[in-house]
Amino acid sequence: MELELKGIRKKDKEAIRFLNKERKKIISDSSSQPIETDFVGNALSNSFHPFLQQVKVADIIVENYNTKTFVLVPNKEAGTKRLAYFRPGQYISIEVPIGKGIYKRPYTISCSPKMALDNTYTITIKRRINGVVSNYFLDCVQIGETFLISAPNGEFYYEKLRDAKNVIALAGGSGITPFLSMAEAIRDGILDIKLTIFYGAKKEKDLVFRNRLDELAKKSNLIEVIYILSDEQINSTKTGFITKEIIDPYLQNETSFFVCGPLGFYESMNQVLKEYHLPNKYIRHDAFFGKIDLEENEIYHLKVITQNREFMISCSSRETLLCAMEKNGVVAPSKCHVGECGFCKSKLKSGKVKTFDENIRAADKENRYIHPCATFPESDVVIELPR
Repeated sequence: MELELKGIRKKDKEAIRFLNKERKKIISDSSSQPIETDFVGNALSNSFHPFLQQVKVADIIVENYNTKTFVLVPNKEAGTKRLAYFRPGQYISIEVPIGKGIYKRPYTISCSPKMALDNTYTITIKRRINGVVSNYFLDCVQIGETFLISAPNGEFYYEKLRDAKNVIALAGGSGITPFLSMAEAIRDGILDIKLTIFYGAKKEKDLVFRNRLDELAKKSNLIEVIYILSDEQINSTKTGFITKEIIDPYLQNETSFFVCGPLGFYESMNQVLKEYHLPNKYIRHDAFFGKIDLEENEIYHLKVITQNREFMISCSSRETLLCAMEKNGVVAPSKCHVGECGFCKSKLKSGKVKTFDENIRAADKENRYIHPCATFPESDVVIELPR
């Protein structure tokens, strides 16, 4: 078929026709053998960005009465030879079969990226009320058990093109994990920033990593840790809550704030940060999600359409669509569990839902796409998972 070349100069038409003939000749003269893909660049890319990684638990460290750290290494027998490198503050999503359910949960990598070069990750897990996966890890997981995890994900890391070199970290409870990783990265020469950590907890026994954080602060003048206890008065800690007055002495002309903790902590810290009137780029949240008012506990039907099958399961008005799928053994794509990554984006075929998710694009909303991890049913619902 001859190309139709309207509105183009004669000499350009001739050049295009010549290229077309030359391209056809190259194709006809080429070998029919498959194109080689085993290039050094491809292998390097795959090592940094594997889709999945097989790991096993090499050690379990008790941090305090309700928190443990799990040391993960490659499960070489299952095909993973090396663990992917990561940036301090990123997380991995881990797949955990429990009973008939298949659960996925994101956990921040709580060690220096340097440990990835030694084929080691650590994740630190705190017990949660009704926490299916967290409580399973603390009560049941043993050394030697194997799991499937994702590559490192998330954007809660320092980026010098965006963030100020003076970083104030606001941590609540187990939200300290990304900041331990950042502090160790400073010690290892991977990050060149000034990091001040305000670590809030109820009592001294609730603090995780205190000895490690104090040791890091002693070794580097780029790391400082201030502990604030709300329910206890202890020497070397402040009493009360993290406030603007406590933060002010540590500000510089340009300061970035990183916030990580439970929902109530996010809400209180956002009120404090409003007083600074900062550009949005200087305030970073780790998987922030908004508060949502849920109706009385109602049970609805959830129909899930996949590429090859359909499932009909029950879903409570107080659980996300993704949680309902997980506990019923329906394997659905997921990573962050709070609507930020978009990995689980699915088509809402019918039904009424409520969401705390603010990350769906306008075009997706118009076309009735949702993130099941951040969506609750308000009626019977039909969704179609991504292919």
